[in-house]
Amino acid sequence: MLNSIIKNSVLMILSISYFLFRLVNLTKLPIFNDEAIYLDWGFRETHIPGALFYSLYDAKQPFLMWIFGIFESFISDPLFAGRFVSVIAGFLTMVGLYKISEKYFSKRVALFSSLIYIIVPIFVFYDRQALMESAIGAIGVWSAYYLLKVTESKKIKDSVILGIILGFGFFIKSSALIFLISVIFVLIFYFIKNSRILLKNLIAVLLSFATVDFLLFINPQFWSTLSTNSRFVFTAKELLGFPISAWVKNLFGNLEISFFFITPLVFISSLIGVYFVLKNKNSPKKLVIYLFLSIFIQALTIKGTSQRYLVSFLPILVIFSIYGIRLISEKLKINILVPFFVLIFLPAVISGIIIFSPDKYFLSMGRFSQYTETLYIKGQTSGYGVLEAISYIKNGAGDKHAIAAVALNTGNPESAILTYLYKDANLKSVYLDTRLFKPQFLSFDCLRSPYPLYFVAREEQQGGLNKYLYFKKKFKNPYSNYSVKVYKLRENCSGKTIDLSPIL
Repeated sequence: MLNSIIKNSVLMILSISYFLFRLVNLTKLPIFNDEAIYLDWGFRETHIPGALFYSLYDAKQPFLMWIFGIFESFISDPLFAGRFVSVIAGFLTMVGLYKISEKYFSKRVALFSSLIYIIVPIFVFYDRQALMESAIGAIGVWSAYYLLKVTESKKIKDSVILGIILGFGFFIKSSALIFLISVIFVLIFYFIKNSRILLKNLIAVLLSFATVDFLLFINPQFWSTLSTNSRFVFTAKELLGFPISAWVKNLFGNLEISFFFITPLVFISSLIGVYFVLKNKNSPKKLVIYLFLSIFIQALTIKGTSQRYLVSFLPILVIFSIYGIRLISEKLKINILVPFFVLIFLPAVISGIIIFSPDKYFLSMGRFSQYTETLYIKGQTSGYGVLEAISYIKNGAGDKHAIAAVALNTGNPESAILTYLYKDANLKSVYLDTRLFKPQFLSFDCLRSPYPLYFVAREEQQGGLNKYLYFKKKFKNPYSNYSVKVYKLRENCSGKTIDLSPIL
């Protein structure tokens, strides 16, 4: 009874701590380019008949976008809705880390590794973004948990659950295949002497994986666009060419990312923990194999590593970090709290900066690592200017209906404008671009709109409509020369006119 109360209290404290670090100032950083795209697609897929697999045209699996779209239906701020989904995914990651640590190490390791996960900067940041990485991180951790269970229990039920988890991972993002490959390798390695058990469990994993992704695999759009992932990963032909320089760069890049963004002491202590796990006969070495095999495959297959491409493979390192300092503290006969507080000081400070001043986080980290993702605050990919443009248009329109048009582009500001205005009662967002019309469209001298029509553009990109628009306002990015500009449809125009009412 007492143990149950203590355990529940610990989990409650961890949960409160986690959500404090993830929810405070959740939307302080403006909407990022890819967030805008995914939230736009998620709303379309869940609200427009026949658009359920819309994102496949860009080779992006739709499952997480469906979740984004559902949350957008009930939460007024679409950015908060999408980021909250990632917060939940990160919470599942923390719970998974706790379960692995408690079962295969100790309750103390479970507690402290969960706390480390809560405050490590790279996890704090990506758990607060409406991207795929937090969800894939959860898939990786729970796949590890059930992989360990399968190698112990040899039960088909555990293999089926493992396959289902991996299937949902692939329904979210193709990089989950790396976890599947690692799982297959570990199963073969541990069951090689018992081919019957190996075959049964492999079939269970693969069948449940394929069942989850059945709707994906029978969709012709999935297969027609799958090859476009060669933008990001090496093709089989390219891998056979042995791009050694890219592999070496990726491996060193992964080391740099881990060192700076997990923070130096946490990363170094995790390597010490890995050493102790490999040295200790009773420790789960298969967890080390699974982790480093996944990171190694990532480095071999990706054309250029980055924080986003790596972060989903890193959460398990925090378990090894705490395991390492626990054994060190035991050898030195000191309380584990002493090295623990030393360990968390820098991550806590950096994560505080992420939460309260995210722009300073990028500017500061940019001095230390080339892998700092400054595109979140600089240039067209950042979301600075989007909400400002919407506010400007609303102020200009007052309580009347108005149109916010954008060019036929994907990303910021276009996808963000669409996302923010899908449910707005007075301000309607539409695509307006000469690419949507026949060539003779430009023969008209004037365009007529039933409502005041504004055009939000990335710099001067006005969708070929330049002669119909005039400049109103620009919102400059505070960290680069890029601007989001607002134009308005020319009024009192004379000449050959086309009425836009049918498409608005």
